[in-house]
Amino acid sequence: MLKRLKVLFLLLVMAIASSSIHAIEISGIVKDEKNQPVSFCSVQIKNTKITTLTNTDGKFSIELTKGNYTLIFQHLGFEKLNKVVEITDKSSFIEVNLVPNEITLQEIVVKSGGEDPAYEIIRRAIEKRKYHKDIVENLQCESYIKGLIKLKDFPKKFFGQNVDFEDGDTSKQKTIFLSETFADIYFTSPDDIRINVKSTKVSGQSNGLGFSNPQIISFYDNNIMLSKTLNPRGFISPIADGAIRFYTYKYIGVFFENGKQVSKIEVKPKRNWEPLFTGYIQIVENEWTIHSLRLSVKKESQLEFADKVIIEQMYLPFEKDIWLLSTQTIYPEINFFGFDASGYFISLFSNYIINQKKISQPFGRTILKFDADANKKNLAYWDSVRPIPLLLNEIADYKKKDSLEKRKEDPAYLDSLDKIQNKISSLGVILTGQAIINRNKKSSYSYDPLLKSISFNNVEGWVGQFSGTYNKRLKNGDSYSIIPVARFGTSNFHLNPFIVSRYRFKNHRENDLKLSFGKKVFQFNNANPVPQIMNTVSTLFRGNNYLKIYEAEFIQGSFRKEIFPGLTIEPSFSFQNRSSLENKSNLSFWGDKSIFKNITPNYPVEANSDPLKSHKAFSSGITIRFRPNTKLIELPDRTINVNSKSPFFVFEYRKGIDKIFGSNVKYDRWNFSIIDDMNFKIGGEFRYRISIGGFLDKSKLEFPDYHHLAGNLTRNAAPYLQTFQIAPFYKFSNKEKIHYALFTEYKLNGLLTNKIPVLKKLNLRLITGTNMIYLERDKLYNEIFLGFDNVLKILRLDYVIGFQQGKQAGQGLRIGIKGFSSLFTDY
Repeated sequence: MLKRLKVLFLLLVMAIASSSIHAIEISGIVKDEKNQPVSFCSVQIKNTKITTLTNTDGKFSIELTKGNYTLIFQHLGFEKLNKVVEITDKSSFIEVNLVPNEITLQEIVVKSGGEDPAYEIIRRAIEKRKYHKDIVENLQCESYIKGLIKLKDFPKKFFGQNVDFEDGDTSKQKTIFLSETFADIYFTSPDDIRINVKSTKVSGQSNGLGFSNPQIISFYDNNIMLSKTLNPRGFISPIADGAIRFYTYKYIGVFFENGKQVSKIEVKPKRNWEPLFTGYIQIVENEWTIHSLRLSVKKESQLEFADKVIIEQMYLPFEKDIWLLSTQTIYPEINFFGFDASGYFISLFSNYIINQKKISQPFGRTILKFDADANKKNLAYWDSVRPIPLLLNEIADYKKKDSLEKRKEDPAYLDSLDKIQNKISSLGVILTGQAIINRNKKSSYSYDPLLKSISFNNVEGWVGQFSGTYNKRLKNGDSYSIIPVARFGTSNFHLNPFIVSRYRFKNHRENDLKLSFGKKVFQFNNANPVPQIMNTVSTLFRGNNYLKIYEAEFIQGSFRKEIFPGLTIEPSFSFQNRSSLENKSNLSFWGDKSIFKNITPNYPVEANSDPLKSHKAFSSGITIRFRPNTKLIELPDRTINVNSKSPFFVFEYRKGIDKIFGSNVKYDRWNFSIIDDMNFKIGGEFRYRISIGGFLDKSKLEFPDYHHLAGNLTRNAAPYLQTFQIAPFYKFSNKEKIHYALFTEYKLNGLLTNKIPVLKKLNLRLITGTNMIYLERDKLYNEIFLGFDNVLKILRLDYVIGFQQGKQAGQGLRIGIKGFSSLFTDY
């Protein structure tokens, strides 16, 4: 009985205590002097870490316990306002009107006469730029990110396919993305940022991860990299070292805030088509730190895939000389291929801890980590924590899309959706191929287009190679694909069927198993350097039969295993029972027999090879790929690697084994490569590949097992950084003890061309480089090229000149097409 009384007493005490700290809601609206709502106004509770923001209707809501509080309202362009409120037992609503900053002209002493006072302020800010950048050695903070994208208009069809957002809404104006995220940020100077996502929510996607990586844009950096897609060079900060060479500045005036004088400076580019900002930046007098800014980039700033991006930032004083980012809002405006969209991504940063003597970076190699239940939080959680009240249409969007997602789980609905999307289109049949999806079974089937399936060569005649890919995701998260292929030639009447299969393991590493077998037509270089579509054109129109092939019954397999992040090993084996093939067909597109003189035998004559003799070849090998300092992103269900700043090292070893399964090859072949991509931002991007390889043993060696460094004689650009663009396809196939190769590419990404009137408006990007190889038999061969990237957004044009031992050895134009690479690759 006594124990029961104690329990009842304890429960009574807890009830009284909980009632005494019961939170009371205080809400309100913030307007300007014209009674228009002020969006994303910061509302801070003085002497606490509590901060919220108004929504786009200017409304806010905070839960507080009883007492008196001072609310601090602050927004870019307005005077800071302090308002004392008393919290009683009842919820209350307050209305606040902000007034614009009273900008006044102050007399400023400048060193040089005749120039705008803004320049002296900017010089001081530039002098202190590195100081403010480095003063925070480490920090921790919390962030809330909200993203919203709305469509104003969109086309009915896109590349021949109906545009359907699967939301049952036929109106042009709609919300296509709504997301919220809470994350912890850990920063260590100079550039180590780690993110721990505690919760995230995407409208209509229960497993969505949203805009979960808060991007802290620091204008104390010389170069502002928003995204390589928007501009691979980045944009020059208005207070970067040397920024005065690029910008003009105008002094607007000053205002005072908490006794500090803040100067407002208008910022404009001196020239269009430079990666520069437009807008204004506000600098704190004497401290020369950023108070706030509103800057934008547009098409004339070399912005790609967006018409305009506006960035707003507000900083708050933390300690002496230290102002920390409080709010950041990015407003993208996009009008691309008929899709007209705009929106915002707002980030609220709070609860800063800075410059701790001992701080350990969490998560080891992981730079972005999601808690296991990050996207599983319920509605009550979000209603209790979000700092920006939802609008009515946002509440409706969540309800509608969440309901629609549940409806999509209905097998009948998924079947009806599949029937709509699986309609056969002429564009899919001819050019792009098409996928047939079964959402209920989590499987799909796709087939190659006729443009890839029908080809011609002098050995087989007209060729039909028909294939389809079946993909299946299993309940445990693993997946597999099976590609059956059947090939038939009208001149030699050979049927060659084979199967390619792949099994992917769902775990925290990129592991997979591959197995292929059957009867197949192989190129002498099994990497398939000659696209069949290009060989068809060159053979029929010019009699240049670049494709050199043989036939083989085969089986091959490999297993890729990641040992630890950045280190992957892939053992493999291959068996081929090889048979030679001969030219059978002389056919030209116009019946022009004069082109027949260009036809060569069906083996690589440029490599001085002989016709292939029937033989069997068994080999095994291993490929080791290593990239130091590889970082990780840990998702709730898997882990993925992200590239590090270190080079990529690849070692390959292959051994031909005699007498196994009748094999009569015996060799040891090796190759070592270093691959790197160096981004100089404003200075462009430099990529290179260094390759060294050779044979340790070549006592029994057939031409398909040579070391093949591919050339290219078609107009279509072959893979960059691994192909000689104007050399014969097998010119550098070799069995030498050692060879050396170097491929380089320098993308200026708008540098120089942004000063040429026509080129800058087209946003063409100059590109140059060289390809070199040294062989004992041929000595030195090198190519130099100069071209333009970003032509019509999808083309790259290069003019290439080759040199053999310093003497010119060919030249030609090469065209690269983005987005259609599958047409030029074969199984």
